[in-house]
Amino acid sequence: MFPRSPSFSAAGGRQLWLLPRLALVLFVAAVIGLLAYVRMSEREEARLVLVSDVLWMEQNLRFQFEQTEERLAAMLESARDGGLGEADFRARARLIAQANPALVGLHISGAVEPLDYGQVLESSQIADMVRLSRATGRPAYTDVLGNNLLAVAISDQGRDLVALMALPKILNQQVPWWFANKYRLTVLDGQGRQIASKSGVSTDDEALSYQLPFDPPGRGMILRITAYRTPTGTVQKGLIAGVVVLAVMVLLSWLRLNRQVQGRLNAEAALREEYAFRTAMEDSLSVGMRARDLDGRIIYVNAAFCRMVGYSATELMGSMPPYPYWNPADIAGHQAQNEAVLAGRAPQGGFESTVRHRNGQLVATRVYTTPLIDATGRQRGWMSSVVDITSQKAAEAREHEQEEKLRQTGRLIAMGEMASTLAHELNQPLMAMSSYASAARNFAGRGEQDMLDSTLNKIAEQAQRAAGVVRRIREFVRKHAPHREECDLNEIARDTLELIDPDARARGVRLVCELAPDMPIIAADRVLLGQVMVNLLRNAIDACAEQAADRREVVFSTGCTADQVGFSVADRGHGIPAEIVERLYEAFFTTKTLGMGIGLNICRSIIEQHHGKLHHHARPDGGTQFHVSLPR
Repeated sequence: MFPRSPSFSAAGGRQLWLLPRLALVLFVAAVIGLLAYVRMSEREEARLVLVSDVLWMEQNLRFQFEQTEERLAAMLESARDGGLGEADFRARARLIAQANPALVGLHISGAVEPLDYGQVLESSQIADMVRLSRATGRPAYTDVLGNNLLAVAISDQGRDLVALMALPKILNQQVPWWFANKYRLTVLDGQGRQIASKSGVSTDDEALSYQLPFDPPGRGMILRITAYRTPTGTVQKGLIAGVVVLAVMVLLSWLRLNRQVQGRLNAEAALREEYAFRTAMEDSLSVGMRARDLDGRIIYVNAAFCRMVGYSATELMGSMPPYPYWNPADIAGHQAQNEAVLAGRAPQGGFESTVRHRNGQLVATRVYTTPLIDATGRQRGWMSSVVDITSQKAAEAREHEQEEKLRQTGRLIAMGEMASTLAHELNQPLMAMSSYASAARNFAGRGEQDMLDSTLNKIAEQAQRAAGVVRRIREFVRKHAPHREECDLNEIARDTLELIDPDARARGVRLVCELAPDMPIIAADRVLLGQVMVNLLRNAIDACAEQAADRREVVFSTGCTADQVGFSVADRGHGIPAEIVERLYEAFFTTKTLGMGIGLNICRSIIEQHHGKLHHHARPDGGTQFHVSLPR
């Protein structure tokens, strides 16, 4: 094949484009001509129909006038030689008026007595028409009189009859409804003034009109009939709309053909640019992206995911479960997560999964999965965002360890402050045991067996009492990994109150215990909740220790609702100043001289760890009440 000449190709291209352009111009011209021809044909047809209807209406009105003339002439003939009496005249006048409601007046003169019916109008025109009727022997009409009345005069052998007719009533009677809905009928006098009209349409949008003289009856009267515009038929509108749509389609097709080649080249260039941009953007992401089809086959991975698992995209594409990066020690867990995702049951907040890097390192991840929808709206698979949370997990573990150390430190500080009181509490059972031992020796020497048994039982009771104090102290102070177990808040409260009671009594503070009956069992860490109670009780004792004796009172109470359990500690101390309320739960913030400022912070952390809330409010009679609520 030989290369074509550039000039020949350009000329051929111009010729190829000339034909559709010429065809488009001819098509538009043909459509315009067709519409104009159809419009002209409609107008000519409407004009012919209008002329035919006008002639029919004109003859109908003349026929009505001729009938009225005949009836009036017959009445006048009956009046010859006085043969028409007053009663007969009125009866026949009523019959004529019923046949022609436009008749509003009737007068016969030249008889023995003039006869009148209805309205009588004296006018020079009427006298002229009477003389004209006598001279010609035919009915004669006047010009239009006042109130749009028309008079007709008939003479016969010296007798004259004058009848008055209202032109508006004639039109109302003689113009049918279908004619009024199509046309506007107007009667004009010789000067072109409108005398009467009838129309069934309120619009003034006029189109065709036609007029013809209506003389006689009235001299110089003209009938003008105007046709209203009728809406174009549905079929015609549909045809016109179809032609217009076809013209627009041809124009759009031509424009698309003109732009097709350039548009395709632009689209290919934009596609290449978009692909390069997307590839660069995906390679820069630190979040792993993985797409799978509905069967679980991997169809796409980005560079971040490949770095996360240590496998290349070529090695992962097309893989089916089990995937090479699954942790061998938890294949069952991976399989369960995979089945949940493919079944559409993936948690909206994502799920954690530990994968194994190619080098054997375990990587903690959080996976978020959403449906993969194509351009047609059909689901093609699942798109997962995989976030490496190994560092986050390590940080959380370190933070948890620090919190546990902080709680342990808080417990040691609390126990250090209560050491002297606890020593005194232990001294009492020990001194009692010593006294009971001396008494037992004496009873044994005297052989008093009953007293000896009673004394030994008391020694055992005091030993159990001391052992209970030591046990509670050890449980409170020792390092304890948080764990949940079934526990009763009332039972924890009793142990805590027994532990804190010596300190309260030493400082002259009364402890009031109000435990609600039938408290539900909850799952919690009893040691941590005990630490919260100890901290809140010690703060309450410190708050009211320096108050007057009648205000040294701390009330501890428990309670429950339908969905919560809780306890509260209320004191009657000095209260919490407003300027420190916002910082009350901050770590290392304290108003005490020897305090470390970690007690309330630890308390809030423990309660939030149990999904509960810790809050406080001022009491109306002074002091503060702290309230802890936990879910049931």
